[in-house]
Amino acid sequence: MMRKKQMIIYGMAFAVTLGLSSCGSLGTPHGYKDYTVKKQQYVAEYTEQYDYWDVVTVEYPTLSGIDGEQLEAINKTLYDMAMEKVNYWHLTPNEEVKALQEEYSIYSSDVHCDVDFHSQYLLSVNFQEAYAPVSPVYYLHMTQRCANINLMTGEQYQLSDIFRIDDDFMSLWCAQAEADGNYSGVITNDEDVRETFAAWFLGEDEEAQEDYIFTPFFSIDENKDFTIGLSYDPKLNKIAGNVPKDNTFYTHLAAADLEPYRTESAFWELYDKSETTGEVIECEELRENIWLGESAGVWDYWKERQ
Repeated sequence: MMRKKQMIIYGMAFAVTLGLSSCGSLGTPHGYKDYTVKKQQYVAEYTEQYDYWDVVTVEYPTLSGIDGEQLEAINKTLYDMAMEKVNYWHLTPNEEVKALQEEYSIYSSDVHCDVDFHSQYLLSVNFQEAYAPVSPVYYLHMTQRCANINLMTGEQYQLSDIFRIDDDFMSLWCAQAEADGNYSGVITNDEDVRETFAAWFLGEDEEAQEDYIFTPFFSIDENKDFTIGLSYDPKLNKIAGNVPKDNTFYTHLAAADLEPYRTESAFWELYDKSETTGEVIECEELRENIWLGESAGVWDYWKERQ
């Protein structure tokens, strides 16, 4: 009997040891260290396929060096996100956009990506885009979106997955945005503004969604702090003419200030244990968009008129 008890106790101890071992460091797997993120560019300039001119330059990252079956899905996610507006307005339009294409003189889009955070577990990519349905002079829009991906599963994390978006969260976000001074008179830390932005972040403003596509986003920087923002891209009936329109609100927040708003997402276990790994390789021959690139004359045109 004594021997049987000893065997049971030993078995329990062994099971506990196995459990602790598999949990090792909160159960976080080893992740990937020797991978590469190489930036590439999709270019289409004055093709003959359409009745209008098109000038498209889209920078996007491609991941390699990961041996899991999720690699293909991750690269598709990154490419599709980079091409999101180009697909919507140009390559795979719905019937309404097809009708608008009859009025296009030039469709132009210029996308750039930043990959500031890349760990053994997570990859954070920020896409910034200038695009111009109809005309690259009078119908200019700027927008952002981000991909935050679990390298081991291919899962993409959304803002509401990792943060509790309530009035306290919006108070922090609005206060920082107001302090930044980039949206003077638009973002203030008062109840009405917080309620409005919370509804946009959570996709609860059905009336506004008739006119705009709301896209909450976040990216992580090299210090593991966060940029959190919201893009409100116009649908066809709200394309603005006359002046360039920045359709994005965002602000930078320290990770420590955001801790009270963390959800129970598995993201945080990966984030807390993340260390910089992998290599980011810049695009070897990055073409500048002749209509919307940094040195394009359209920016001087509007600067002189403001």
